[in-house]
Amino acid sequence: MQIVKFDSGKDLDRLEAYLRDRFFETGTSVSWLPERLHDLIYRVGMQEADEGRTRSADFIYLWVEHNEIEACVLPDGENVYASVRRGWEQLFPAMVEFSERNCLPLFREAEDGSVKFWFAIDSGQTYMQDALLARGYERYPEREYLNCVDPAEADVPATLPNGFRLLYGEEYPNEENKWSALRLSFHPDWEAPDYTASMRPYLGRKRSSMYRDSFECVVADTESGEKNNVCAYCFVWVDARSRTAMIEPVGTREKYLHRGFGTAMMRGALSRCASLGVRKCYADSFGWRKDFYAAAGFRAETSIGFWYKTLRPRPVGPGAEAPERTDDEAGES
Repeated sequence: MQIVKFDSGKDLDRLEAYLRDRFFETGTSVSWLPERLHDLIYRVGMQEADEGRTRSADFIYLWVEHNEIEACVLPDGENVYASVRRGWEQLFPAMVEFSERNCLPLFREAEDGSVKFWFAIDSGQTYMQDALLARGYERYPEREYLNCVDPAEADVPATLPNGFRLLYGEEYPNEENKWSALRLSFHPDWEAPDYTASMRPYLGRKRSSMYRDSFECVVADTESGEKNNVCAYCFVWVDARSRTAMIEPVGTREKYLHRGFGTAMMRGALSRCASLGVRKCYADSFGWRKDFYAAAGFRAETSIGFWYKTLRPRPVGPGAEAPERTDDEAGES
């Protein structure tokens, strides 16, 4: 068993295939969809770099046997997700220990030098939860929900008041407006007539092989007279091979909230997904956002629990991120 540090140039296709196989194996997204991997690399990575943060994609690791991926860790910010193929569950305790040693740079240190280290675990993966408990982890009370809908079966009206239009990305060519509106939806205190977001994350997505099948959806205020008249924005990653889609990111600017624009936009996104033959469309939610997706026809397919433990950082030597380890070090039984 080898532990390999992910290299997008060499490993993207096979990690994509592994995640797709895990979806076909279970029929649900107990692991990441390939779409989320592309979002992490091509959008989130650019955003992390813009904000001076460590790139999560630089800390993806693969457990490989006979050139086949059997497990992986997939960090996203200050959460480490794990995926293990059926029959290889015995790897997970060693994966936790390895992650604690090698993914520390993603986590902020407290004044005393300690780090609160987080794992995000699917609620159905009880063996993972047991392993974390055995290593002294505690579960955070809140959960994240993975919501799912068959676009062909979603029946949600997409009505908008006069003066507002639902548009797909190619129908609204001003990329700067679209991306700036999305960023403002997460940072309403940035609202200003001339606000312009960094376009690197937006442009980064165009390098993804999934970009051709993926699309944008917006709601625009055609009568506002403002430089940026985009009210709500979402991007839909589409994986034609698995016939799945993931809507990420999604946002409505604060001054346009609670007027049905987000739900109408989601309905527009689902309509296009149906026309593309997508069988399952996914969206993550936390807190009140679960109700927002339910209004657009989504149901919670599964949930993610967050587990944390306070660690004392260990010095990271030259061998800490070695791409290969022996069978014993990899935890093979």
